[in-house]
Amino acid sequence: MKCENYFCVYQDNGKCILDEINIDIMGQCDSCIYIDIPKFELEKYKKLLKNKFINEKNI
Repeated sequence: MKCENYFCVYQDNGKCILDEINIDIMGQCDSCIYIDIPKFELEKYKKLLKNKFINEKNI
């Protein structure tokens, strides 16, 4: 089944590797396990993407 949550350990190339899932009241998968990314890594990539966005906007 299709899955767009690339922070979930069960997502692989846009698809969920589980045979079955349950959806909670908010419409989200209740089997999702998020990858824990250290804050310094997250901030580093956010800064890179922000700079890329700003540079492309100024072209």
